[in-house]
Amino acid sequence: MLLDIIPIKEVNVRTVEKKFVVPCGNLFGIKFHTKGVTVINCNDIMVGLSSYNPGEECGLMPGDNILSVNGEEIESCDDIQNIILNSGGSPLRVEFERQGEYYHTDMTPVRSKGEYKAGLWIKDSCAGLGTMTFYDPETNYFASLGHGICDSDTGELLLLDRAEITGAEISSITRGTNGIPGSINAFFSGSESTGQALLNNQTGLYGILKDPVSDFEPVEIANIQDIRKGPAEILCTLDENGPQYYSIEITHVDYDEKNKTKNLQIIATDERLLNKTGGIIQGMSGSPILQNGKLIGAVTHVLVTNSAKGYGIFAQNMYDEIDKNLN
Repeated sequence: MLLDIIPIKEVNVRTVEKKFVVPCGNLFGIKFHTKGVTVINCNDIMVGLSSYNPGEECGLMPGDNILSVNGEEIESCDDIQNIILNSGGSPLRVEFERQGEYYHTDMTPVRSKGEYKAGLWIKDSCAGLGTMTFYDPETNYFASLGHGICDSDTGELLLLDRAEITGAEISSITRGTNGIPGSINAFFSGSESTGQALLNNQTGLYGILKDPVSDFEPVEIANIQDIRKGPAEILCTLDENGPQYYSIEITHVDYDEKNKTKNLQIIATDERLLNKTGGIIQGMSGSPILQNGKLIGAVTHVLVTNSAKGYGIFAQNMYDEIDKNLN
């Protein structure tokens, strides 16, 4: 209303319920098993003086996830190897997933040095390290990493079958320098699982905890429109003292709804952090970012050309994934 008299514009207003989660900042280990097996490469096979590449010839590519062969579900590398060895050279019907789409193809193994082969370089599991971002105290669902777990060879997002979360302890820190990213070096602690991962996508790794993993009090998730450039803090683990707060600066906020992961540009300003790590390093992905007492995001990437700088994802985007896929 202009002067509380003349109508200017009509707007729709809705009340958004405040969301409270427990910030974490603790390291965790993950034992990740893919759904099916992931193709890393398709190699040539020599048969006499000729070479064949059954995987490539049938259209398979690095990053594809083989889910079944001749209708038989594939759960491990041994499964597909046994089928190929016993194929007798007959065509095999292969079902696979590629970037969320499902396909079928026929692959024909060839006989080389007395056994049937397809030239596939595959794997069915991996292990890694990350930082827990937050968990919902009402459901124990957690969010972590701020980006998905990808295959180190192909760069493709891994298709999750099952994954166990465990504790982790720091063994050393490799400081980052401009051009060379640093890293948190750690080992799995304890043999018992502390939780289970249920979802791996571009915004992070999500799942459910068996027990709470943080002693911090719940904080509100900030509305995206309330996040501003300026001072903030990250919560991360860099030594045996556990999660600690370190000062950073938010230098840019990207409100574009199409951008799901690199929403915040940050720079480390805390001398303690810079002295220990050189800035943002690998293993800090998922470290909570807080501003004015509210959770605004999580660290996702380091800027390789400047180790003090990095990127972050909105915490709201991570919470939305839990709300959409797990609740």
